[in-house]
This record gives sequence, C-alpha cells and structure tokens, in this order.
Amino acid sequence: MKTIFIFNDSRPTDHLQSIVALGEDGQRVGCIKFDSYTAPHCQFAMGAQHLLREDDPDIADPVHATRAALLRRYDAVYGAGNWMPMWLDAPATNGAWRRALYLFRQRQSQPVEGAQFGNAALAGILGAIFNPADSVPHTTH
Repeated sequence: MKTIFIFNDSRPTDHLQSIVALGEDGQRVGCIKFDSYTAPHCQFAMGAQHLLREDDPDIADPVHATRAALLRRYDAVYGAGNWMPMWLDAPATNGAWRRALYLFRQRQSQPVEGAQFGNAALAGILGAIFNPADSVPHTTH
C-alpha cells in the first residue's frame, strides 16, 4: 500500500490554490489548481475525504469529475486500490513526506535523455526547414 501525500503547495501570491499529490516514492501523481469556489472541497477532490458537502451542481460537478480523474490516475500509477491518500496541513513536519520530496527532487535532477534521430529523419527535418514547400514557384490559373 502506497501513501499519497496531499498538500497545499500554493504561494501567497497565487490566485489559485495548487494542491499536489506526491507519492511516497517521490512520484508527483497530480497537481490541481482550485479556485475560490472549489478550494473548500479540495480534500474531497484529491481523495482525502469521502463526503462532499456541496449541493450547487456548478461546484459539485467539476469537483466530482476531478476526483474521478485523480482516483483513476492513482490506480494507474500504484495499482487499483493499492494506495492511501493522506492530507497534510503541515507537510514539512512529516518525515515520510520529506523523504518523498527528496526522492522527487532527485528524480527532477536526473538528465533527460534526448530524442534520437537517424540520418534519414534529420535529413527530412532539415530539408523541410531549408526547402519549405511555399518557396517553390506556383502556377495559378
């Protein structure tokens, strides 16, 4: 069972609340931005609460859709039901969260492999750049 840490990663100057789902293995599973209407329901949307206390469909419908998408994402990353969301009000005080953040930063600092193109592909790309079709004279009638 994997723990998914859910926490508010917003800055004081942010207009939207950034709520992040970070797996214990350092994988960022999601980051959702909530406005002032949906922010009170972010814990439900992120899977950390089980009950939504909102009757207005203009708010409830997008919150339910966000929750459904995130729960599918959690299942895709860790396996169906093999995860447990945990809301953290003060994530920096949680040692397991600090370890997950360390792993996340390690992953982010790894160099990204560049795309490998063969000679024929590179020739085709360069040909399209230096000999664009619109530079060829056209005959119009």
